[in-house]
Amino acid sequence: MTITGLTSAPIVETERLRLRGRGLDDFAFINRMWSDPDVTKYIGGKPRPEEENWTKFLRMIGHWPVMGYGYWLVEEKDTGALVGEAGFGEFKREMTPSIKGEPELGYAFAGEAHGKGYATEAAMAVVSWGDTYFGTMRMSCIVDTENVASVRVAEKCGFEKTGTADYHGEEIVLLHRQAGS
Repeated sequence: MTITGLTSAPIVETERLRLRGRGLDDFAFINRMWSDPDVTKYIGGKPRPEEENWTKFLRMIGHWPVMGYGYWLVEEKDTGALVGEAGFGEFKREMTPSIKGEPELGYAFAGEAHGKGYATEAAMAVVSWGDTYFGTMRMSCIVDTENVASVRVAEKCGFEKTGTADYHGEEIVLLHRQAGS
């Protein structure tokens, strides 16, 4: 599904956070965040090198003009400090069962932002935005089986466990939510 009319990330605000698009100056934060073993522990299992982070950075920018949705950078409203990213993606994942064609919720936060409730606050804002733009389309979310905190965030956003999936030979938790519910 492509949502027309959105070629860049709109600004979404919560009580403490601003979700916004990314620019070239934001790459240093993204590279630092995705090079941190605490961030990648449950997302790929190892820190990512700069080359991979750059490719991911560009992929996230490209989502908006191609798909009409994507990921936001998340910053603290009070300080302007970047703390993470959250949004929807279509990654054409090779997994069973497939979630291709379903907007996939994702979120990741820098180590210093863990434990502050930012993931839940940002994810709820993303899902609320999705309810408006996806109509009644089903949304998906995948989480490492050991990442209890991330499963909890998805559940707070109305996602329900629908089973497990095989992704690159690893079992992951599969969650779904009907947009607008």
